[in-house]
Amino acid sequence: MQSAISPDTARHTVRVTAQRTGLTPHTLRAWERRYQVVAPGRSEGGQRLYSDLDIQRLSLLRRLTERGHSIARLAEVSQEDLERTAREDSGSKSPEPKPLGDDFGAKDFSAAALNATRRLDAAELHAVLERASITLGVPVFLDQVVVPTLRGIGQGWSEGTVSIAHEHLASGVIRRVLGWILRVYEITESAPRLVVATPPRQAHEMGAMLAGAAAAAEGWDVTYLGADLPIPEILASAGQVGANGVALSIVYPAIDRGLVSDLELLRGGLGSRIPLIVGGYAASQDRDRLTSIGVQVVDSLDQFRESLDDLRDRV
Repeated sequence: MQSAISPDTARHTVRVTAQRTGLTPHTLRAWERRYQVVAPGRSEGGQRLYSDLDIQRLSLLRRLTERGHSIARLAEVSQEDLERTAREDSGSKSPEPKPLGDDFGAKDFSAAALNATRRLDAAELHAVLERASITLGVPVFLDQVVVPTLRGIGQGWSEGTVSIAHEHLASGVIRRVLGWILRVYEITESAPRLVVATPPRQAHEMGAMLAGAAAAAEGWDVTYLGADLPIPEILASAGQVGANGVALSIVYPAIDRGLVSDLELLRGGLGSRIPLIVGGYAASQDRDRLTSIGVQVVDSLDQFRESLDDLRDRV
């Protein structure tokens, strides 16, 4: 007996579609936003819904991209041509692709990013990072690709194999990719709100961008303010957007007497209901004084996510 439901009826949620296609929710969102590979419908509440045909197309796209085909090239290919390409690939001697999992290719992506950096190949670096974020999903991408790549660049600097030009090029590309991640997420009206920045005299914003991207991937509505923000501006922004929390990154200088006073002023201005979460090298070096004024210090993105989870439960 045939189903009465048409295969082009949009009825599958993101979660179901991710399970049936083997794609992460982030990959679904990124492919739709950047490449328009499918056009999901919407429920009355605005939730994205996919049809059986959408799932068939997405499954084919996953198989083909795992075999090395470019999603940018496949995006506009008809379903018939996708199926033909898949049949041709299945008859080739190409090895079976590795299953898509949390650790799929992370070390390879990081190594490729470092190689592109050393060649000063910004276009290749951007392509590697973008593909890694889509393939792995944002949390794994941040933890296992971006962070190791930044550490590798830092090690190369200390060893004399990475120059200022290499570091600046990589930082610029990584900022663009993280900025894209911050923009790609759909935020619901009920999402908790987080203000992210670096405080006065803290010009290194990479940690703040990592925190913003990590929060966005966890469903937070992130207001990213950038680097070296005066305390009154952070307070005003938190009040304007109705922030449920404020997250700052502090890296250098490691010990800054004035910064502790600034953060004490910020902590007081936020009030007891809005937590102030601070991470970065300088935060770990000045942990005792920061915690004494009511600042929550985190040592990793995982700890930051745990703090956000705890905060969400209280919102």
